[in-house]
Amino acid sequence: MENPTKTSSVNSRADYQQMLDEVNKLRQERFIAISLLLIILLITMVYGTLKNPFTHTFSKIGNYFSYRTWYIAWAVTVSFCMHTTTILLFRLGKYTSKLGYGGIACASFFLIITAIIPSLKEQLPLWHVIHKWTTFFYVMSMITSLYPFFIYLSRKIPRLKVLLRNWQLLILIGSLTSLIIQGQTGIFELWFYFSLVTLMLYLSWTLFTEAINKASTYSGNNNREIG
Repeated sequence: MENPTKTSSVNSRADYQQMLDEVNKLRQERFIAISLLLIILLITMVYGTLKNPFTHTFSKIGNYFSYRTWYIAWAVTVSFCMHTTTILLFRLGKYTSKLGYGGIACASFFLIITAIIPSLKEQLPLWHVIHKWTTFFYVMSMITSLYPFFIYLSRKIPRLKVLLRNWQLLILIGSLTSLIIQGQTGIFELWFYFSLVTLMLYLSWTLFTEAINKASTYSGNNNREIG
């Protein structure tokens, strides 16, 4: 006949090891998310300033100068990094909306397609129009994916409500101000990416760290019980 105390101890040790694995997994995912977001900031700063961002959009830099390969590489890298980080945050927050997952997938697709399609208004007017439409669909896909997620987080974690609302207003007002004052230039795009990625960095660090601390506390309590 099995000793109940021994069986309980074995189960406790198994649970403890499982929680340690969970903590390590969360730490790895936090490192991945933050690293990918920093890559977005770096590559966007480098590409967006290859020409004067006050006069040239990302599209113009890629289509009117000898940086077309850079433009496509930037789009692919940003799409991969943003898509991966967003999925990690969705899973961490237990956000299961198909609209969110579908939206970020579409955003990745449209950004890459936008970079591939040439935007030369005089030489290729039809492709230029299509390029404009894919840009529009990219923006709408990003909004469809992230805006409902931010609302979900505000309801799930009330203390983030004011911060998320103000940060989104900062992104919107800054982008519109740049658009009104400078017109459609690279500054508008730089502001959008830098403000959005900074918000994603904050959420990645805060949410993953809280999840790690929660799991670590549980592991510590469980370990004391075993001892």
